[in-house]
Amino acid sequence: MTDTTEFFVESGKASELMQEFALAKECTDMLQSHYPGYMWAVNINTEGGIAIVKNIDVSQNYGYVIHLINLLNDPKRRKIVKAGGEILERAAMARKYKGDKVKYVEGLPDKHQPIIVS
Repeated sequence: MTDTTEFFVESGKASELMQEFALAKECTDMLQSHYPGYMWAVNINTEGGIAIVKNIDVSQNYGYVIHLINLLNDPKRRKIVKAGGEILERAAMARKYKGDKVKYVEGLPDKHQPIIVS
């Protein structure tokens, strides 16, 4: 017996999903090239009109929001690079991942700060 998962997507939605995926991958690849070694995630939400940039090494819950209109009018994706740099700066992390653990993230509520294990 084999397990299979099937997804049904409306034909118009399929094209939109592929465009979202392509843009998310392009942005993630750009972040990886500028700030190597980190786990970057970019979620494109066309319905909401936003892109959410996260660095999973910093926070799984918080990210940087960019309005899609601003991103689409930025062919060199400078706003994506800026978002990645801002996330790293708030966490006092180096541009290239060195295995350091996040101790504090500027702007996060105390209850959502990283738990430091000694």
